[in-house]
Amino acid sequence: MNQTMEKLEKMSESDHTHFMRVAFGHTTPLQPDYDAIGEVEFMDPTLNDSQKEAIRFALASRDIALVHGPPGTGKTHTLIELILQMVQRKLRVLVCGPSNISVDNIVERLAPKKVPVVRIGHPARLLPSVLDHSLEVLTHTSDAAGIVRDVRKEIDQKQASIRKTRYGREKRAIYQDLKELRREFRERESKCVDNLVRESNVVLATLHGAGGHQLKNQKFDVVIIDEASQALEAQCWISLLSASKVVLAGDHLQLPPTVKSTTQKSKDAATREKTDNSGDKKALGKFSLETTMFDRLLSLHGESIKRMLTTQYRMHETIMRFPSDELYESKLMADEAVKARLLKDLPYEVEETDDTREPLVFWDTQGGDFPEKTEDNEIGKKEALLGESKSNDMEALVVAKHVDHLVQSGVTPEDIAVITPYNGQLAILSQMLREKYPGIELGSVDGFQGREKEAVVVSLVRSNSENEVGFLAEKRRLNVAMTRPKRHLCVCGDSETISKGSGFLKRWMAFLEEHADLRYPDAGELL
Repeated sequence: MNQTMEKLEKMSESDHTHFMRVAFGHTTPLQPDYDAIGEVEFMDPTLNDSQKEAIRFALASRDIALVHGPPGTGKTHTLIELILQMVQRKLRVLVCGPSNISVDNIVERLAPKKVPVVRIGHPARLLPSVLDHSLEVLTHTSDAAGIVRDVRKEIDQKQASIRKTRYGREKRAIYQDLKELRREFRERESKCVDNLVRESNVVLATLHGAGGHQLKNQKFDVVIIDEASQALEAQCWISLLSASKVVLAGDHLQLPPTVKSTTQKSKDAATREKTDNSGDKKALGKFSLETTMFDRLLSLHGESIKRMLTTQYRMHETIMRFPSDELYESKLMADEAVKARLLKDLPYEVEETDDTREPLVFWDTQGGDFPEKTEDNEIGKKEALLGESKSNDMEALVVAKHVDHLVQSGVTPEDIAVITPYNGQLAILSQMLREKYPGIELGSVDGFQGREKEAVVVSLVRSNSENEVGFLAEKRRLNVAMTRPKRHLCVCGDSETISKGSGFLKRWMAFLEEHADLRYPDAGELL
């Protein structure tokens, strides 16, 4: 990332591509050219209208296209069709993502489509299912690899003959041959790698991997970055230095990349305030590593460079309603197949109970019987550095009881996830549930981004007389929490404390009170 930033800094005005000028706001994006792409014949018959529109737009755009994929709207599914359409138009595509898993996910879905793809990356970090498409494996199995193998064999033979030779002059002659052979081996191997990459229509790598020597002199017509809202902007630039057209796909209303240098953040903010007050450096605006390229381009050029996917295939309509109204301009629609499905309709035997027929349950612990606590022992101090960890024993009992009821009615533990924003609470929940139900998934909200389960129980933890909600005030975190389930969302928390945290939280509590199956736990019964 540092190298890339240095390269960018050293570039003169004349080196800047049109895309760079657009990315830094020196010029506006060109109008999409729909005539140039003609009639688009979609290969995938299951695509919905918003997905088709996003694909048409990304094909027609001449510099930047943002594909905004809210939770469960089939963003990767859309990208696969987009890649196939681009290949059909004889375009070379570089596909990147911030993590190995985000890239492998695309390779897995592209592989059956019989498109020549090369996945660049260390084999040990790739999913076993994509290894056959990795550069490492292809350099051993392609035609050109045969010649490389022969040279390797000759090198091995020469090395064996050195051991048998006693005479210095012969040894020297063999060493000379070896040197030549090694040079030939290196040349042929890099040519083999080069050819494989050059002949491939689609090359896939992580954003960091795109800076590797294998792609040094490669030119691509389009760079696609998936999970762009989870990537640091400096990471994105590694793949974009020579790009002419870029498609970023992600959801800027879910959590941004994890940035741990908080001290730096507050220093930056202070410097910013000083310079802002003096009227200097205004163009930088709010500058933090958490601001992704997706965010920045959207605020720079506005909605015209973005298309949003609007049909979601994950959540029951009631679960979807609040995030849709609050964050996605009420544009999300639940697909017919998912809008009314409940736990009682799972494809195995589940009894119909108060829990399995409700898509949304709210255990409201208000009243002060369920107070949070902050760890103040040594572990607590350590955790406080990691992001102060709070826990709530009584609320954990409510969660455990709810999970018991779900399992008793027939829902398998593998279909249930319990998530919470606080590590302290996660530790308590793990003690209560992990041994009892080994199949259940327990995790932090942040770690569960991009995942889904049939039933999700969220423990909000915060309950105090000062009405402090800490980082529950981050609506992107809550958006992730409330959009993971397919058929059942159970929220446990103190509406009194939480509703005072922010306007967003107040509206969420009001929504739950009106639309959820509202329940009040009895502290006496739990102990």
